[in-house]
Amino acid sequence: MDIDYETALPHLRAKFAEMGVSFGEGTLAHAAAVGITQLAWRNGPIENAHAGERGRRNGLHDGVMFARNTWVFHQALEAVRSTDQYALLSFEDRILDRSLVWPGTSSTLSRFGYGALGDIRKHAKGRVNYLLELEDAYGQGSEEFLLLAGSGALFQHDRFGMPGWEPVVERIAMRLRGEDEEFVSYLAVRAGLGFEAWLATAPSLVHEDLPRVVESLRLAPYRLDARVLKWFAWNPVLTHRGT
Repeated sequence: MDIDYETALPHLRAKFAEMGVSFGEGTLAHAAAVGITQLAWRNGPIENAHAGERGRRNGLHDGVMFARNTWVFHQALEAVRSTDQYALLSFEDRILDRSLVWPGTSSTLSRFGYGALGDIRKHAKGRVNYLLELEDAYGQGSEEFLLLAGSGALFQHDRFGMPGWEPVVERIAMRLRGEDEEFVSYLAVRAGLGFEAWLATAPSLVHEDLPRVVESLRLAPYRLDARVLKWFAWNPVLTHRGT
C-alpha cells in the first residue's frame, strides 16, 4: 500500500510538537536519527538474532545491543545533519562494516551477526534506499524528510536521543544515590531486596565513578563497557516508572 506522505506530514509535525520536538529548534534531527536507527538497524534481523539462540551463541546480549543501538543513533544523527550528498550511504557503510570493533565490546559484526549477516545487509540496504528516495523527493535535511524519517520515534519519547531521556537519566542517578524513597520501597516490596543488597549487584564502575556512568548514559552510553550496560538493561533502575 502506498503511503500518503502529504497527509502524514501535518500529523507528524503536530505529534512531534506535542513531544517538544521541532525543526526550528534542531531537535527534529534527533528524532529522525532515532527513527532511522529503528528503521535500518533495530527493527530487523539483528534484533531477531539477539532474541534467539543465535544471539546467545554469538554473545549478542542486552548490553551489546544497548551500546550498539546508541552508537548507530549517533551515526544516523551525523548523517541527517551532514551536507554531504552521500551521507546516508556512508551511514550504511559504517553500520554494515564487518571488521569495525563495536564500541563497548572487543568484537565485530562478523561475530555478533554470524549466521544472519546476509539478512542484516539486505535489510539495512533496503531501508537506506527508502530513505534516499525520501531525500530525493523532499530534499536533504528538509523538515519533511526529517519528519518522515523520524516517524518511528513517535512512541519513543523517553528513549535515548529523545527529550524524555534526560529525565530518565536524572531518575537513574537519584536511584543509584539512594535518594528515591519510592524506588527503595519498590525494591523491598516487589523484588524482596534491600537497597544496599540491590546496589551491591551493580558493576564496580557504578561504585567507583558514578558521575562518569551518569554522563555516559546521558550523552553516549556506548562509551561504557557492554557488560556495564547489560546490568542497566531491563533493570528496575531504568525500567520502573514510579508512582
